[in-house]
Amino acid sequence: MLSKLLRHNISKWQLIGYALAATIGLAIVMIAVMFYRDLSAAWANESGDIQLIPPRNMVISKPVSLASTFSGTPSFSPDEVADIAAQPWCNGVAAFRAADFSVWLTVNIGGRGMQTALFFESVPDSLVDIDPQLWHFDPARPEVPIVLSKEYLTLYNFGFASSGRMPLLSESTITRLPLTVVLAGNGRQQVLPARIVGFSSWLNTIAVPESFMDWAHERFGSGVEVEPSRLIVAVSDPADAEIDQFIDHHDYQVAGPDTGGSRAARMLSVVSSVVGVVGLIITSLALFILVLSLYLLVHKNRRIITGLIRIGFTPAQVARPYCLLVGAVNLTATAIAMAAASFARALWLDAVVGDQAACSPVPALLIGLGLMLAVTIYNICVIRHLTRE
Repeated sequence: MLSKLLRHNISKWQLIGYALAATIGLAIVMIAVMFYRDLSAAWANESGDIQLIPPRNMVISKPVSLASTFSGTPSFSPDEVADIAAQPWCNGVAAFRAADFSVWLTVNIGGRGMQTALFFESVPDSLVDIDPQLWHFDPARPEVPIVLSKEYLTLYNFGFASSGRMPLLSESTITRLPLTVVLAGNGRQQVLPARIVGFSSWLNTIAVPESFMDWAHERFGSGVEVEPSRLIVAVSDPADAEIDQFIDHHDYQVAGPDTGGSRAARMLSVVSSVVGVVGLIITSLALFILVLSLYLLVHKNRRIITGLIRIGFTPAQVARPYCLLVGAVNLTATAIAMAAASFARALWLDAVVGDQAACSPVPALLIGLGLMLAVTIYNICVIRHLTRE
């Protein structure tokens, strides 16, 4: 009886309008979060190749100028490395370590032997996403594991092989070829077997494990410490605009899986933020509609509310029917918004993610649930405040 009495003068169309606006706004917020997470994950895992360096790291170097022709490869001083490490967006700096000895590679392809000068570089093993059993060098069983740039294989197949009448090599074929490397320096020379264990689609180098580089430098190196010419910089957010500003200011060159990836990620972040803000604005307008409706409803039922309080009902008891009604409307709006966001995600999931592991939609759904929970608490506070006046 109390509920029927207090719900007198409630406009169903106002409640429907609020629920519809709240549902649309909440769904837009959750869709924006889901789309951003799914697309970011798809970009991060776009390549099925071995990721020699994770996508959140970038490789920087200095440009080669005319002066470098006479002075040597431009390198980074300890002060410059420290300056990069001190940037707020930098999570760490590691250096490429170049081989300080001569390297020659010998390979037998189709009965034809080929020998070429080579170079080796190493990076911290923690940055190499390869099975540790493959990415390890044991002097007792000296086989050198190598990660090769895909560009080098492409140059061989479509350049050297076609012009020199050599057989074309696929990735699976070249990993089975018996390779031999000749290391020379410090008055010593040694021949070791080698094997290509992976390929990098974007890093232009021939990488070997740090354990091998330490062993080889001790035997064949000159012992002179050389400043690094390339650095690996771990960044907290590739979309941070300060990164591009710092790079441009120091005239550094950047290499990575996609040199425009940071700009694309920044654009994705901006678009997702704009869509999310639009959803929040719609939700806020819906909340304003409900609060205004509550003010009008309480004003129309002022005499009934005052009479109920005078005959012994507490303000909490008077407010309870309104709170239950708002709670039911918000719960329904949340459920519909979650279903709509999940349906919308299903439309783009196959096209964006494909066969890769998709991100969980739970964080986006929890954001929507938390947002509507905050709205409901605010609604209850408003109702209790109005019924006490």
